[in-house]
Amino acid sequence: MKKTLSLIVMMSCTLLFCSCKSTAQKQPAGASQERYFLGTYSAVFPCSLRMMDKAVRETCAKSRLIEVNRSNSITTCSYLYKDVNNIPLRINLEECKDGTVKIKMKIGSMGDKESCQLILIELDNNLRTQGAQF
Repeated sequence: MKKTLSLIVMMSCTLLFCSCKSTAQKQPAGASQERYFLGTYSAVFPCSLRMMDKAVRETCAKSRLIEVNRSNSITTCSYLYKDVNNIPLRINLEECKDGTVKIKMKIGSMGDKESCQLILIELDNNLRTQGAQF
């Protein structure tokens, strides 16, 4: 009876794990501390603010987003882009004391995790073409 019960439990666990849908998505190798909270996607990149600023502008231009507003200071950058459907993309960059850059993105008023992840992957690719080494 004990063997039968353990076999049933083992088979149930196997079926449970095999039936789970894999949602593995390519993650940017250079990003760390990725987080999605209340519609805002944030991550940390080990690069300079200047390199990240250039990567954001190039990535958004490549994505055919329209730049509405941009403000840069010594340690922060803020962007507002819109797509052809007038949906806003807000990006904030902040240089941390350890030389990394924290990026926060929000699409629309509610956020869109998958689209933010795609933008983050493109930013990572752009940083690599600029010569950033992670």
